[in-house]
Amino acid sequence: MRTALTVLLAVLYALAAIAVFGLSGVFGTFGEAIWRDVAIVVLTLVAACALTYVSLLLMTFLREVRHPRNSAGDPDDLEWHLLVPCRDEEAVIAETVSAARTSFPGVHVWVIDDASEDTTAVVVRDLMVFDDRVHLISRIAPEARTGKGDALNAAYRIVSEHVGAGDAERHRTVIGVLDADGFLSDNALSMLAGPESFGDDGTGAVQLEVWMKNRGDRRPRPADGTLRNAVGRMLVRMQDLEFRTTNSAMQVLRVRTGTVGMGGNGQFARLSVLDALTAQHGKPWGTKLCEDYELGLNILEMGMRTHYVREAHVSQEALPFTRRLIRQRTRWAQGNLECASALPDLRRSGHLSAAGLMEIHYFMMQPAIMMMNLVLVPLLLILGLVENAGDFWKTSTVLTIVVAGTLFLVLPYAVWGLVYRTVTNREVSTVLAVGLGLCNLGYVYLTYIYSVQAIWRAVTGRTGWAKTQRNADGRQLVEVALSAELEALPLMRLEELEALADELEGRSDLGIDFVSGWAVMWPTRSARLERAVAAESPQQARDAIGSIRVSSAMVGAARLEQVATDLEATLTHGDVDAARAQLPLIAAVGRETVDTLRKEISVRRSLLQTPHRETPSITQTQMVPIRRT
Repeated sequence: MRTALTVLLAVLYALAAIAVFGLSGVFGTFGEAIWRDVAIVVLTLVAACALTYVSLLLMTFLREVRHPRNSAGDPDDLEWHLLVPCRDEEAVIAETVSAARTSFPGVHVWVIDDASEDTTAVVVRDLMVFDDRVHLISRIAPEARTGKGDALNAAYRIVSEHVGAGDAERHRTVIGVLDADGFLSDNALSMLAGPESFGDDGTGAVQLEVWMKNRGDRRPRPADGTLRNAVGRMLVRMQDLEFRTTNSAMQVLRVRTGTVGMGGNGQFARLSVLDALTAQHGKPWGTKLCEDYELGLNILEMGMRTHYVREAHVSQEALPFTRRLIRQRTRWAQGNLECASALPDLRRSGHLSAAGLMEIHYFMMQPAIMMMNLVLVPLLLILGLVENAGDFWKTSTVLTIVVAGTLFLVLPYAVWGLVYRTVTNREVSTVLAVGLGLCNLGYVYLTYIYSVQAIWRAVTGRTGWAKTQRNADGRQLVEVALSAELEALPLMRLEELEALADELEGRSDLGIDFVSGWAVMWPTRSARLERAVAAESPQQARDAIGSIRVSSAMVGAARLEQVATDLEATLTHGDVDAARAQLPLIAAVGRETVDTLRKEISVRRSLLQTPHRETPSITQTQMVPIRRT
């Protein structure tokens, strides 16, 4: 039924395109010049294919939204390892590791420091004091800074050795890749372990849906004025719309065509599949700028199944800066162009269906299609205006242009605003959703900019890339002054550690583990509070600061408890600006508290691990030799 409807829509769209571009005369008279005839035919085919593709995406995606196919499984049936490639990520890495270890206690987190020039490695080592499932892989020159793929391959070798040689164990071991700013939803591992995902032994890799974690930030560019922040908010929201509607719809369609692609953030693969890739290619990840998509294509070439899960997600930071966004997307576009070299091997493999091959080839052709639209549409319009200036402004001609623009240009992009409102559970109003849909039309035109740049870089042989800057990069820690009352309070009441041990059957190690868990979770709690205040969400902010206050009291963090109490009072009165001004204070006190705990726990764990001689018995102590007289 869906196939028949798709064919019918394709025919209708083709007829509409022929009527508009070939018969209306707006774009010139058909049959007068061969080059114009070719241009009109190409434009007609492109327009009909584009509308058919958008319609197919909408039908498939909305059905999936109404009737989700994925279900949860037991994550304990699998072993999980997360790889986090880092280059100068001191601003975000603590929160990422903290979130992963807090949400998933059984997961190993492997941070790959690719010769960072900042304190990334120091931040990770500090976390390692509290958590033995946090690992640091340090890469140094000349091997370092040669690409994300090389960093992941280095981590693969180390994790592979850690897991061991058993085939069954390696098949049940799943390796995930997170960006340095990536957060997994709490249900991520459960959904990944489901029967449609890694619960099926035939599944080789799974990609999660991507969300933007700062989509609610009211001031994404805090150093700039009102207008630039408005543009920044729009860009952030458009990136969230892009990933949760159009990109997600493409992946849902790919589930049906058997061509799900892997992304750089939130990709998961079996260790046994990475082993198979290594046997065939010498290493799992390649050297292309989109090593993630390349990985997925190589998995498909071997005949293994890839899958997509939209019921769980990975969150990342959206870019509110236009230049940074274009630089990032240029790299992605160039990487996709590089991946076109894998198409011949895919065709020869015989593992993909006709629909799968069509989907991948159409996706790869997007830059070329964009370029054709960029050149042909304005060229034909200008020629039509020049050759028929008198007739061009007739009502019928203008009406044809309006209808054509609405059908072939506006609707295919604007409709996703209302879809976005649906998938976000009405996070935005209907009016805003319509506005976002219209903004999507302008946002999509950025594609023309970075597609041109990507093609130019590829033609000129430029394959290097600069790391995407984080929004927090360059921000300096604010010096804060403590009041006399706060100075009088201790950072930690160390006697609370003893009280915790007494409550936990007198075991000091359990008390240390409890406090260590609090310290590991601190970056997550602090960031959650910061995002809630940035979004100007009073309820979320009160929940976040309440969590900090209660947990601080439990571990004896007296000064942090008091600062949290003060901020909670400010939030209760609804003064968001005052609350924002208090954030540097609570961040500074939190850092000092964690530093104090780190030193104390290091000493206590060292003492627990130091072997002690057994206490001699009474008999042994009384056996003193006495000289006979």
